[in-house]
Amino acid sequence: MQRGTTRKFSTTPGTRDILPPESTRLLDVQAKILKRFRLHGFREVLTPALEYSEVIEEPKLRDVSFKLFDPDNQMLLLRPEMTTPIARLVAQRLGNSPPPHKLSYGLPVYRRAGVGRGQSAELHQAGVEVVGSTSPGEDAGTIALLIETLESVGLRAPRDLVLVLGQSAFYEGYLRKVAPEAAAGLLVALAAKDLVRVDEISAGVVDEAPGVREIPRLVGPATDASLLERADQYAEGEAAAAALENLQEILAHLDVGGHLGSVMLDLGLIGRHNYYTGAVYEVYAAGLGFSVANGGRYDNLLRRFGEALPATGFAISLERLLSVLPHEEPAPLLVLVGSTVEATRLAEKLRFFGVPVLHLAEDLAPEAAVGYARSVEASWVGYPASGGLKVAPAEPGSEFEPTPIGKVAGRMLS
Repeated sequence: MQRGTTRKFSTTPGTRDILPPESTRLLDVQAKILKRFRLHGFREVLTPALEYSEVIEEPKLRDVSFKLFDPDNQMLLLRPEMTTPIARLVAQRLGNSPPPHKLSYGLPVYRRAGVGRGQSAELHQAGVEVVGSTSPGEDAGTIALLIETLESVGLRAPRDLVLVLGQSAFYEGYLRKVAPEAAAGLLVALAAKDLVRVDEISAGVVDEAPGVREIPRLVGPATDASLLERADQYAEGEAAAAALENLQEILAHLDVGGHLGSVMLDLGLIGRHNYYTGAVYEVYAAGLGFSVANGGRYDNLLRRFGEALPATGFAISLERLLSVLPHEEPAPLLVLVGSTVEATRLAEKLRFFGVPVLHLAEDLAPEAAVGYARSVEASWVGYPASGGLKVAPAEPGSEFEPTPIGKVAGRMLS
């Protein structure tokens, strides 16, 4: 009986309660990211956590989705990502507005993958989508925004992060031209980053089509012009040639913006989702084996919803980002103790001066007040006093010193 009760009141597998200070850091970082998106003119949207199952078409996404049923026995999915719900939103709600639509979000997504192996089923993401433009300048713009956003929260490129950029249409266009019978298997293997399997499949065609094996190995700094020169050898067919030209234009835009040094080219990168049709990219941070962000172009997804609009965008994993951000000490918090009206007045005045104050409207003895302050990670404890406050560090045995209210901030921050 006790075991059942314990499970009933615990969090579900793959989820957890996020407590301060981690919750505060996550929300602060999300707020900074959304502020950066607004600076670039992106408007924030909110979509329902639940979508009808027909909205999510890609098999890999459907497989990892949580499924449930509404009162009419219609299958629903907890959204496993944000790109498709925003595509649906644009098609249904913005049909009368002129494109391009520049939208942003900061919302959780839900996936069953990895539950029970230490991975999360609830993931917090922030991202943008540009819907209604085929311009390489928009691809470059989202890439530049992603780099600038990560830098704005504390990472530095290229020291702390690298953006790996590929072009999914280049390799696929080459395969459709020179080895159409092997294309499907090769693309599945490459999406899984299984170069061993790529070599196995390509063994029978590599003599006639060396690019089958070589294109996935074209990797290096985007500043290295020789990479594109080597790739040009394999620009066979109209689709591959157009894809390579598109990549060159994106790089030109990034170069003008001063972001080329943060980019690594990988012509074998084709994206994890089937809906990618052009430029794709992933961001890796020093010390983390997983990408902290990914994105790309998906020009065919909105056709499912009745709007043939091209699109591009990215998503940042906030939990992964937090794990690599430099630690910042929060502003010192003062616990002001006192149930009097004067204590309330002092708390308001201190906040006016920019001092973070937790007003505890109780009459606690100093020892108990220090214990409380430490439990909420406050650095200081104060009491109303004649001419100001009596203030002490939140440490057992600290001496309270009379401090004029105008000098409290200086003492706390010194």
